[in-house]
Amino acid sequence: MTMNKVWDKLRKKNRTNYRQFQFCISFAVMLISSFLMMLMSPLVQNTLPTGGDSRTQIYMIFAIAMAGCTIFIIYATGLFYRFKSRDIGVFLALGTDKSKLTKATLAETAKIVAAYSVLGIAAGSIFSLFMGKIFQLIASRANDNKFAFTAMGFAGSFLYGAVVFLLVMAVMIRFMGKSNVMDILNQQRKQEPLKKTVTRGYLISGAAMVIAGLLIAFVMPTVVTKLFQHWMGAWTNLFYLLVLLGLYRIMVYSIASHRRGRNPQKYYNNVISYGMLKFQGGSIVRNMLVITLLIMGGLFASYYVPMTMSGLDGWTDIYEAMYNYRYPMNADEVTFEELEQLAAEYDVEIQDYREAEFVAVPASGIRSENWDENGNLIEEYEDRFAVNECIGASEYEELTGEKADVADGTYYMIMAPGTQESVFHMFGTMDKLYLGQSDEYLDMEYQGNVSYMSLAIGFGFDGEARYLISDRDYEVLKEGLDAEYIIKQVLFDTENSENVLDFSRTLFEQFVLRMSDNMNYISYYNELEHEAEGENYMYNQPAEVIADNPAAASDWKYAPMFVYMEEEYSLLKYAVYFLLFIYVAVICLAAVGIISYTRSQSVGISSRQVFDDVRKLGADKGYLQKLLKVQVKKVYVLPTVVGCCGMAVFELLMLFMNDGSYSKGEIQAMGAMAVLTVCVVLYQYLIYRMSLKKVAGMLELN
Repeated sequence: MTMNKVWDKLRKKNRTNYRQFQFCISFAVMLISSFLMMLMSPLVQNTLPTGGDSRTQIYMIFAIAMAGCTIFIIYATGLFYRFKSRDIGVFLALGTDKSKLTKATLAETAKIVAAYSVLGIAAGSIFSLFMGKIFQLIASRANDNKFAFTAMGFAGSFLYGAVVFLLVMAVMIRFMGKSNVMDILNQQRKQEPLKKTVTRGYLISGAAMVIAGLLIAFVMPTVVTKLFQHWMGAWTNLFYLLVLLGLYRIMVYSIASHRRGRNPQKYYNNVISYGMLKFQGGSIVRNMLVITLLIMGGLFASYYVPMTMSGLDGWTDIYEAMYNYRYPMNADEVTFEELEQLAAEYDVEIQDYREAEFVAVPASGIRSENWDENGNLIEEYEDRFAVNECIGASEYEELTGEKADVADGTYYMIMAPGTQESVFHMFGTMDKLYLGQSDEYLDMEYQGNVSYMSLAIGFGFDGEARYLISDRDYEVLKEGLDAEYIIKQVLFDTENSENVLDFSRTLFEQFVLRMSDNMNYISYYNELEHEAEGENYMYNQPAEVIADNPAAASDWKYAPMFVYMEEEYSLLKYAVYFLLFIYVAVICLAAVGIISYTRSQSVGISSRQVFDDVRKLGADKGYLQKLLKVQVKKVYVLPTVVGCCGMAVFELLMLFMNDGSYSKGEIQAMGAMAVLTVCVVLYQYLIYRMSLKKVAGMLELN
């Protein structure tokens, strides 16, 4: 009988162990490859903003998931070879040449890993295609990007498969490199004890490391930037490792420190359990730490949905006019008469129509968007910083109905309600308004802000700033301006009838089709920067606007605001974000369940001899079941508590650091976050019950 036939017989006998190993390989590769194919698809790449927080968060969470899956594979491989140690040991004891046995084991393992990695990639492709089409269908009205496989997605998947292959081979070679037969035979019984005894100071130091790491890595950079306009640099992120070390110390303490204390009887009742935990402490702590990180990653991704929804809830209520658009006077846009005719076609009544004119003129300002080599904010005053729009007091009153008292030579910034300053954006940095293209200018003095959402553009700073000035200054600036620098602002309302959405879509289509060439720019476009940089100007790009698909329009300098239409499309615009973050959460939590479940089985494998010995000493089934529960619960309880509480604290801290307070929407979102946290706890409890039942069956304790 050849060795291959012997391996075949052993595989049939140990079918469960092989299946578990094969499942772990294919499942981990499937998770990572499906995510990579989804992430690299045009649907996601063209939806996530370049350099935005959403993209950064996705990559961070994916890194956590990939690290967790990789550790999971290493652990599953080690577990598999614990099962195989007896078979290999028997071969060696019978005199089989070690090098020959190593080659046979290497060949068998290579076939399994290669085959099931490919199977995982194939399953990941099918799963990502299925999910991608769902993403595409849900977001189709707001996003015309399509799901498609990409070379980068497949390349990343096969690269990860290659990494998995090399890691498993390394574990196998290390296992076969044991010095003698007894080492291999005893591999299944091998323990990883925590040899050191730790005191309460070890726990306190761990907690202190966690707090210090968060303060230095997260809180301090934000505070220093806001107070001193100094960027501390990316090196502060290294202190997140201090958090990791602190968590490790806390978990080591939970395993290694058990004293008689004030209730010695409790200690003696559990002394066997404490000893068993300590004998397996090394592997338990590693798994607890990985599970904790994956729970935090899964919750972080899950929290994205309620937090984003809180920002969308009631956001249109702050608009004073239901329709708001502007355009240069050289554009052949919809006139009031044409607007009324269009409204009549859809049986919609135009209400409270008003219009006024802004003038677009060069203005001074402070450019603060970079850091110097020492991390200090670079603030550069520029005489001709951006082309900004200004409105006279009378015109402002005509639009808003609000009294405007503005002295000559002064101005107010027109901002959205609740707008705050930041390191990069400050109020009142403009002090000169130029008369067209000439070198003449008006000296201006900042007087404060006025809030009117329907007149605010974007964040209201830099090229998006709009100013309220006196009538005299307005007339001086307007004199001699070309039509393209006179901006008509239109505001009006309609009732919310059944035809109002169709009316809005048609008006949007007409607005796009009739726009002038100088309207077709992205929102960051700055005419003065374009003149200075020429063809190298990075924002000299046309806006991505589709006339018959208003929901797909994004990043357009002259984007109109039709509130009824935006309310319908706002959720659709975020559909890809929501589904992608939910997808990441599923990956993290699935990895948590598999790692916890396999770790629990390892408890049964490693502790079988101990349970047999305790049974022989007279312990009944009830005591043994209680002993088993303590061992299995350790894998679940502390990681779940630390992961859930830690991420909740981090999220609350992050929300507070944004603006120093909690908004009504954020407080409401906290309730949804609490529900998601409870769901994760229940999920862990379900996996715990399944694990306990499985291990009890392995130890014949049911």
